[in-house]
Amino acid sequence: MPNYEIRELQKQMKVYADGQYVAAVQEGKFRPYVYPFFTPAGHNVLQIAPADHLHHLGICVGHEFVSRLVDDAELETSDRNGWEQYQPYGGGRTARGSEAVDFWGTESFLLGPLPRILVRSTNTEVGERGVSFDQEIEWRDAEDYLLLCERRRTTVTAGSDANIIDLVTNLEAPGYPVELRKAKDAGLLVRVADQIDVLDGGRIVNAEGRENEEQTFGRVSAWVDYSGPVTRDAVAGVSVFPIPESDGHPWHTRDYGPMWINPWQHEPMTLHPGQTYTIGARFVAHDGSCEDADVARLFRGFREGR
Repeated sequence: MPNYEIRELQKQMKVYADGQYVAAVQEGKFRPYVYPFFTPAGHNVLQIAPADHLHHLGICVGHEFVSRLVDDAELETSDRNGWEQYQPYGGGRTARGSEAVDFWGTESFLLGPLPRILVRSTNTEVGERGVSFDQEIEWRDAEDYLLLCERRRTTVTAGSDANIIDLVTNLEAPGYPVELRKAKDAGLLVRVADQIDVLDGGRIVNAEGRENEEQTFGRVSAWVDYSGPVTRDAVAGVSVFPIPESDGHPWHTRDYGPMWINPWQHEPMTLHPGQTYTIGARFVAHDGSCEDADVARLFRGFREGR
């Protein structure tokens, strides 16, 4: 087993295995994320804040439309809610909800005042099997109003054939009902390094062998891999294996670099006090192509608890 250590620097927790940099868990100014994430050969497979989508931050979680639901008594006194008709994929207010808050897009994170996904505490655990970060996180709107509580565990594991990040998060309503609306831009995101994307010679492959955005976008699949040339002579990639609780959702896969799983693509969800919703996946940084790394074998190992 590797010898793990954590080196902290300016709100980033960098994980090393036998002295080799594996990944970093970043607190972030507007949301927490993972960046960078290296293969065993030392190639980073992620990017952050590309010019086309500044809010794409390595591996991260977000949702485009989050609103608090209110009861009849509060409707008469609160200016945080209204009766406007719900519009699919739209902002504004639900019939019984507050103004939707964007915890996803560029505009939300660049124009003030700003909603933020804030890390309140982080507990770390270093063991023979890797490094785990347990974080208490709050989703707050631009007026600092609490909309969601989140408990996230991120575990970094180094291996000889692949490095692994297991990220599982639990979303919970903070004492009143909260709606996560039907949204195109929501879920658990990974943005691959620029040189890996399809537009620069890379390739998307899913569990059925379908390739690239045209064949994989909007489809349900057990896993998706994104790999491409990281140097003139080397290929590397990252695979995403959803946990069983996150199975069965359509993939958002784009040739320009992002891919994510989205439980809210077709249906909204209401979380009541005491209820939690779990979303998570294993991210695998590997050298070589999908076939070279035998991603199908790695996925079987994941589902078998390895």
